[in-house]
Amino acid sequence: MIDTILVVQGPELKSVKRGLTPQLSQPKLLSLPIGAASVTRYLNNWQKRQDFSSHQPSTILVMGLCGSLSSQYQPGDVVIYNECVEYIEEGRSKKEEARRKKWMGTQTPINCKHYIDGSVLNPKSKDYSQLLRQNCDSVLTAKLQTHLKGKASLVTGLTSDRFIYKAAEKQILGKNTGAEVVDMEGFAILNFFAHLPVSVAIVRVVSDDCYHDLPNITSALTSSGNLQPLVLAIAMFRQPLPAFQLIRGSIQGLKVLQEVTTCLFTRHLQ
Repeated sequence: MIDTILVVQGPELKSVKRGLTPQLSQPKLLSLPIGAASVTRYLNNWQKRQDFSSHQPSTILVMGLCGSLSSQYQPGDVVIYNECVEYIEEGRSKKEEARRKKWMGTQTPINCKHYIDGSVLNPKSKDYSQLLRQNCDSVLTAKLQTHLKGKASLVTGLTSDRFIYKAAEKQILGKNTGAEVVDMEGFAILNFFAHLPVSVAIVRVVSDDCYHDLPNITSALTSSGNLQPLVLAIAMFRQPLPAFQLIRGSIQGLKVLQEVTTCLFTRHLQ
């Protein structure tokens, strides 16, 4: 049923690989960079390659980890996206915005105001109803729900153009957008395939709650969507308690991600 899996490079990719038990027929597994802009560039380049034109995917499953924006979801919980909302912060430079419009091919959403350090948003300064949205394929999503048999919750995901690490901001985003979880790629993927004959669904595992701050690892993320190990290690070392929360939640989330992959990719789902 699913011929292609898209998952962010690194630990998430490794967990999905481990979860794919040997079978006669396995889906194609593609490694993505981190972040909406990087993912869109990757997908544009992929579309131009011969393997895409000769073997265009028809059914794609996006897998990986996500953060919780709601007290209802804790590390280890499995979620299936019904839709995805795009969130762009205020303060983006004209150059960055022009680059986003070039790759995303969408209109500019209304800006969202927050303090300069991104720690707290002003919930009254934003008309969240105007955020751009993309739906997942309803038929594929329903099949995934049936296959997981109550082990996963249907949610609205929010895709941010930056790493949301403050608990206060996560809570406000959840309250004002109606989204329950946050990632950095979902909307970009759905937006890219919206005008192609491709069915896309998203299954993620929650790796952090909305009550604890995470380390700010923004400086470790390159413009090409890669994490710099040394810079990441320094950022984690300087913020030990948030780093502990990130590591503990990620370990739990990655374990469940592997289990979910094994559960999904059986002959019944194929």
